[in-house]
Amino acid sequence: MLNIDVKAILQETVSHSYGDLVTRHTGRAVRSGIEDALSHGGVEQIAMIDFSDVRCLDISCADEVVGKLLLTHGNARYFLLRGVTESHCEAINLVLERHGLAIVAQSRDGKIQLLGLLHETTRKAFGVVAESGTAAATDVAERLAVSADAAREVLDELRSRRLIQREADHYRALIS
Repeated sequence: MLNIDVKAILQETVSHSYGDLVTRHTGRAVRSGIEDALSHGGVEQIAMIDFSDVRCLDISCADEVVGKLLLTHGNARYFLLRGVTESHCEAINLVLERHGLAIVAQSRDGKIQLLGLLHETTRKAFGVVAESGTAAATDVAERLAVSADAAREVLDELRSRRLIQREADHYRALIS
């Protein structure tokens, strides 16, 4: 897993004493720092973007940091946001819904969730995988009371959107 500390990048690129992600200019600088860090990791490696020490995240920064990062790299990389607060999630959700994107986020208390625009069945299938860490399509089908083919279809959608990984006949959650 490639660990990317957002506050460290913010302090390197904008200000040593700053802990807030506000303004589009700040967001661009942080995204550039994240993209530089991504160049040092493998494509199949999960990039964990750590917001634990970020106090405030406004919508323009969420768009620059998360939205544009996913638009540029989301089809080729796995991303996990770590240490997000409820207010971070609100800003990120608005951006992701506008762009039709989704991402895995882990709150400061360890709760895993999907942010962005997804169908309820897709969210539930993700929940089954996240709860156990890994699951086969048959496990998900049983828990959701759907056919194995329907479960596989939803799981493959999650995998194609880089929200879970597939290993042989099991699907694995992106968990730090």
